[in-house]
Amino acid sequence: MKLELAIVTQCHSNGCDVTLCKDNQEVRAAYSPLIKNRIHIQPEQLIALDSSIEPPEIVWRWLKGVVIELTDQSIIVDDLQGHPASVTLPAKLPLALHINTDVWVCSTGKRYEIHDLLLEGKPSQSDRLLGYITPIIKEIYQR
Repeated sequence: MKLELAIVTQCHSNGCDVTLCKDNQEVRAAYSPLIKNRIHIQPEQLIALDSSIEPPEIVWRWLKGVVIELTDQSIIVDDLQGHPASVTLPAKLPLALHINTDVWVCSTGKRYEIHDLLLEGKPSQSDRLLGYITPIIKEIYQR
């Protein structure tokens, strides 16, 4: 599995058109079996795709969010669709958060987590994000 980050530009029944974060190349990606008909992918979302197969497959998705509450005990993020949620910030991904910080959020199956800041529509630290999420995704897909 070789993971790359991309931003969704358009979706259709079998996958999405995406723009790779690393070089802005446009690619058509299929839904992986774990995503298809289970996870609703939309334009402007961040996805991880497995580029080791052809066509590449979408294997993970992050939502845009904005920090709306920040205390020593909790972080609340609005998913920009009217669904505020309590999230965590993994110790391996320290970020400087403030009210109104734009973030990338996803569920790792256990909880919702902030994985990166949103910078000009992309993750601010793509390599760090991939380093964190790759073992999680590989473990899920090996089950």
